[in-house]
Amino acid sequence: MNTSELQGFIGKLLSESPENCLKLYFSRWSSSRYFSYLPQLSSNLQKDIMQMVLNPLTAKLHKNITVQYNPIGVADGEIENLNASSIPHIANFKESIQDDMVYKAMHELEISKIDFYCFEISYDGQAIFLFRQFQKLKKLRKGIFAQIVEDELKSMDGNFLGIDETIDIVVFNDEVYLLNHISLERIFKYKDEFLQKTNEAIVELLDQNVIANIEQFTEDCRRDIRIMKRFTNIMTKGRLPLFFDNYEKVSGIVEELGLDIDFDEDDRLIYRERSQLFYIVSLLSDAYFKTLIADRTGLAKIETG
Repeated sequence: MNTSELQGFIGKLLSESPENCLKLYFSRWSSSRYFSYLPQLSSNLQKDIMQMVLNPLTAKLHKNITVQYNPIGVADGEIENLNASSIPHIANFKESIQDDMVYKAMHELEISKIDFYCFEISYDGQAIFLFRQFQKLKKLRKGIFAQIVEDELKSMDGNFLGIDETIDIVVFNDEVYLLNHISLERIFKYKDEFLQKTNEAIVELLDQNVIANIEQFTEDCRRDIRIMKRFTNIMTKGRLPLFFDNYEKVSGIVEELGLDIDFDEDDRLIYRERSQLFYIVSLLSDAYFKTLIADRTGLAKIETG
């Protein structure tokens, strides 16, 4: 897992500085689909944008290490990677920028409703997509925006678009690189995937019949994004079979750690309230461990992130 091919393509773009290879899309999510808008850009502005965003991006790719995506969180100095096929809404976005779908009349664009913008840079048979969450420029409390036009200072009215050097997500050759962990949820609505993985886990728990009051447990899990992220991590790493195969050890772990969990006459975990979610999900993910020297039991750090 590395970014050498990605860095090589970006290096080619910077060194060869091709013309008219960049498109900029402003996109919003509404009614379960993306609406994307394509403004015209001069050749000089395209080059300015490429220099502005690609140089800092190269520095980040070179400085940070690439790790597998973890729904729970990411450490400083890490860039997360996952395959584009695991993010359904990438295909939905690409559909929105097809020539017969994209909006080219800029008067139809409502700046206040933009969710993100995307640079598409195509060159030498390859394409890279750079996504950035959008924030509308705040209006001045007092004062004016102005520019000099033919030696005259003129006020500028209306809404303004801000584009900076920061990139949140890179898509290249069917690989996705996250420079901003939370942007996956905000740009590509990845919470839907968290819910799907949670539902898959619930089905397996139902089949194994290891939790009493599973209906309330299910409802509370679906209301807590942190728990859904942990279920996504559990299902991605295939942790549940380990839990089921070693279920006879669970009561002993609960007793040793003094967890607020009881068992019914069928040896099922009894779920009562939301305060128990963290402990139960930690058991499901095999997050508890015992040290060899001090014989202490603890919780794996990655599971608490």
